Amino acid sequence: QSSGKSSVLEHIVGLDFLPRGDGVVTRRPLELRLVHLADPSAKPWAVFDEIPKEKFTDFLVVRQKIDELTDKICGANKGIIDNPIILHVYSPTCPDMSLIDLPGITRIPLKDSDQPGNIEEITKRMALKYVSDKRTIILCVVPANIDLTTSEALQMSQTQDPNGLRTIGVITKIDIMDKGTNAKKVLLGQEVSLRLGFVGVKLRSQQDIKDKKPVQAALEDERKYFAQNAIYSTMGPGYTGTQTLSNKLTKILYTHIKHNLPDITKEISERIEEVQNRLNELGTPMPEAPEEKLQMAWSMVMEFCSCFKSAIAGKAISRKDRKERGKQFQGGAQIKIMYYNLYKEFGKSDFKVTEEYDDELMNRAILLHEGDSMPGFPSADVFVSLIQPQIEKLKSPALDLLQDVYTYLEELANSIQHYAFVRFPSFGEEIMEKIVEFLQEEKEKTRYLVESIIESEQTYMFTNDPEYLVSRTDIVPENKPDQLKEEKKGEEKKEGAPELIKDAKQKDKVKEKGKTKRSASIFVKELRARLDTYFRIVVRNIRDSVPKMIGHFLVRAVQNKMQLELFKRLGKMMETVNRGLGEPIGIIQERKALNAQLETLRRAERVLTRDPEITNLIGSTDDDLLYELRMEKAQEKLGEKKKSPNEGRGPPSDVVESFRREVSQAKIEEVKKEEESKKNPIFPGIQLPQAHPTAHAPANAQSIPAPKPGGLIAAILSNPQGKPVDGAPGKSPTGKKQLKVTLHFTSWNKKKKKKKKKSTLR
Repeated sequence: QSSGKSSVLEHIVGLDFLPRGDGVVTRRPLELRLVHLADPSAKPWAVFDEIPKEKFTDFLVVRQKIDELTDKICGANKGIIDNPIILHVYSPTCPDMSLIDLPGITRIPLKDSDQPGNIEEITKRMALKYVSDKRTIILCVVPANIDLTTSEALQMSQTQDPNGLRTIGVITKIDIMDKGTNAKKVLLGQEVSLRLGFVGVKLRSQQDIKDKKPVQAALEDERKYFAQNAIYSTMGPGYTGTQTLSNKLTKILYTHIKHNLPDITKEISERIEEVQNRLNELGTPMPEAPEEKLQMAWSMVMEFCSCFKSAIAGKAISRKDRKERGKQFQGGAQIKIMYYNLYKEFGKSDFKVTEEYDDELMNRAILLHEGDSMPGFPSADVFVSLIQPQIEKLKSPALDLLQDVYTYLEELANSIQHYAFVRFPSFGEEIMEKIVEFLQEEKEKTRYLVESIIESEQTYMFTNDPEYLVSRTDIVPENKPDQLKEEKKGEEKKEGAPELIKDAKQKDKVKEKGKTKRSASIFVKELRARLDTYFRIVVRNIRDSVPKMIGHFLVRAVQNKMQLELFKRLGKMMETVNRGLGEPIGIIQERKALNAQLETLRRAERVLTRDPEITNLIGSTDDDLLYELRMEKAQEKLGEKKKSPNEGRGPPSDVVESFRREVSQAKIEEVKKEEESKKNPIFPGIQLPQAHPTAHAPANAQSIPAPKPGGLIAAILSNPQGKPVDGAPGKSPTGKKQLKVTLHFTSWNKKKKKKKKKSTLR
């Protein structure tokens, strides 16, 4: 906060247009998209994304508009909100780049303001959102009159950019340092080291701003100040001045563009596809004639019905649907799963419907239905009275299945309606009401049929099932002799030992009573078996019949009849069609914005396709920085593609190709292979080569540490000055610097025979 960030940006742009004041001034991120005008006499102008139709040539008005747009979102009471203002500036004084002015890190909220208590967390998170992007160059603005080691901005920059390949330090307020002090050590990187270094700038003071001193005059004063200062004038170029900062920033920007150009080209193609798909979803602009509107309504209804049928048939209806389809069952597959779950609990092999009936209850049912008829002849009404309550329990799951299928069809229709009628949501809601009416009509027809199936099973007992006809239709079931003996013994134990019964008449009574009980037990046992068998047959029949009824009279009927029914209803909705087929203003604006994006993306694609070496034309680049960026990217690929110890020892072909393509700056000697080796801790007995030490290389060479065992083993040494090595010329015949890299790697076959390979890349 209050380090001079906005003033630095004004000096780079060369125009005075940013809001001024004490304390927190930048309360919304300001994204400046700068476009350099080749004509030095051209008058600068600006356009806001939020005010697209207005072109501003008076930059005092631009400043007022920034204040207005800030207060509109953040309020007038010093609130801070992450909602960027996008401003396009066209001027001969500015370079081609985009700059983002962020609110400073604020630790304590202002008194009587709208700033929350966690304002520090909010401002840090806002800054982190932008600086964490690896394609963003960080301008780390630090006042010269504070201890550099306590800078929050530097700490955040080093966290997000540990190699320092995209961080430039900017030292402000150099002219107001205490007497006897200067920023020379800071600028030379002797206190805190930055890969891209520091640049000192002298900005306008608050009094200069009040006196309305122009930026161009301030730039001239800055030039004189550094040229005449006893300390800074002796430092040489590249350390001071806004022009130095602008040139350095432009060069680094071009370097990053050149490095990222392949990825940018790929992303442009992907973005073009996304925008085109979205435009296809939005469709063509809306017709005005009633006949054309009705024709469009019919077309959308036909598309809806086609998508509905495709969804049930298991076909994807959109790219998003295709992605989701792999995660969960949809359409007809989901309905089929509902069918499979019907009566799942009754289909288990050990399920018996008579488990809830004890013998006493069944005996009582037999006696109840005998009435005054001859004993020993059980009535069929006993069977009916016991089976009907169990069949009644099958009705509720069947009707629940019908409701679940109906609900799913309605949800499916609603989701497709949002897709098919995306341009006309109000009309889509009207159509959805008609769809629901139609679905309910078909559901009620199907409900009657499902209930009829259950009722027929309840009221009319019949089966042709072979199992039942063969084993459960004998009047007196056959019993094995051993079984009768066991039953007799069991009854004798219950009645008491025969020797205790002395009276012959008493013995006869016991025998008759035992026979009666044994007969009743046989009847109950047989009745239980017949109930269980018949219930299994009923469940099997209904479990097949109900899904067939629902599938034919609801699902298939809806598929076949929906288009015709909607056309009939559509003919009576002419007023609704004329009223509902009006595009919302948001759709119109989105289509316009997408068309503009598409034109810009295609123009960019044409430029890159026509001239792949575009970066050779846009400006000079920092070759050493470009080399480091590419090496950093190659190391990231190595980290992502680490192989397990059990996999082959050879380097991945894409990594070798990456080195072959990216290493092309300096020439070095071929390093000698290290004779000593270390045992592989993962595979004892197998030797892995060491990384080659810098002792074999020139004094100015650098070595990359060896990766962990099991990966690519390589030592890459650089000689950026292009000096001769071992008497060899420092440049190739083409005049370009070279870097020769020798990769040593070892592989073993199944018999653990060692094979050594060497590959030299230039």
